[in-house]
Amino acid sequence: MRTHKLIYLLVLLCLLWAFSAAADEPRLEVHSWILTRYYVDVAEDANRSLVTGDITDVEKNSVFEAAERISLYGTLRFDDGRTGYGEIYVHPWLAQSDPSFLYLESLYMDFPAGQDAKVRVGKGRNQTFGIVPHYGNRKFSNYSPFAEMFTMDRVLGLQYMKQSGPQSFAFGVLNASRPGHRMIGLTADNQIDNGPAALLATTTPHLADRDAPDNRVGNLQVSSRIGQQFGDLSLGVSGRMGNLDDDDAAYLAARFPTYDDDRDFHRWGVDAMYKKAPYILSVQYGEGDTGGIENDGYEILLGVEPSKECTGLWRDLSPACKGIFVRYTKMDIDVPATVGSVWDAITWDTEQLAVSYVLPLKLDNAGFFKWLQFEYERNKEDAPAGAEEIPNDIFFVELFTAF
Repeated sequence: MRTHKLIYLLVLLCLLWAFSAAADEPRLEVHSWILTRYYVDVAEDANRSLVTGDITDVEKNSVFEAAERISLYGTLRFDDGRTGYGEIYVHPWLAQSDPSFLYLESLYMDFPAGQDAKVRVGKGRNQTFGIVPHYGNRKFSNYSPFAEMFTMDRVLGLQYMKQSGPQSFAFGVLNASRPGHRMIGLTADNQIDNGPAALLATTTPHLADRDAPDNRVGNLQVSSRIGQQFGDLSLGVSGRMGNLDDDDAAYLAARFPTYDDDRDFHRWGVDAMYKKAPYILSVQYGEGDTGGIENDGYEILLGVEPSKECTGLWRDLSPACKGIFVRYTKMDIDVPATVGSVWDAITWDTEQLAVSYVLPLKLDNAGFFKWLQFEYERNKEDAPAGAEEIPNDIFFVELFTAF
């Protein structure tokens, strides 16, 4: 039996047992949220020479997305400490035939596993590597290229998590991610409106781990993180390893001329976070080997955020409490930078400077409008001599609505 079918079976059996063994009435909470975005003057179309890398005929436009993403999620709580969680995303700007149009973000059950420990069975965020990039940590609406490479995608499997005083430990046996790519500078809908040629002239592909719901891997990975808390400072060391399959090798061979059918896969990283209200500072460094394609990168995030009560000096500075965050990301890939193919930018080093301004909304008659977020990305590529940087900077205003 293929390993991914085995892990599906284990997850299904555990979830069925969890619900059938319930000795009490579970408590169910259901919620939803919507992201509405207005992209301001972003590059939507361009032509790019495959010979020289020159970019011409850049067309910019402002785009309104009434629903960039819709989430529906529910939490099921039992008196014995078990918790179930499920969440789906809808991406209305994708074709309904796209596997991510309706995306299963999470479906898992948490079981108590001794004092201050739990086992998670199912699909959800990877809690066993780096700083988990949920809203409370990443502070930006868009993920960084670092998160897209190392920590962003969901995982299917079993995760064990324990917090023992200032020490934490997490370990997972997971269905493997696939090597793939993410697009830096991507705006919703532009790959459908203008096609792949324009997309690759206005965004930069970079190597990234991917959860592939329509093409699961037949291999397993193991992942672990050890953490230590020192007052307001937390430190962590993470590692993940596994192997690639034939489909992974074919993807790498099509993107990287130097790929030589290596099947090794590993990731390791270190992270640090300092949080003392209203300040936050996080630093992460990661290194990966994907079939001999080596890359590394780091992310630094610095910000000031108000307390929930919005009291004191920070409130006095503005009648509406706000958050201001700056994030710098640098990603290097250890392959020769190429020019001459539609995918050549995946071999380029990249960096991103992002700034975010979060303005909470306190509307007495419309409490479901939670905040406005003003976010800017300055994206830069180390293009080879003769090639041009890709016009993929982004500025957008986002309304977060929750029910």
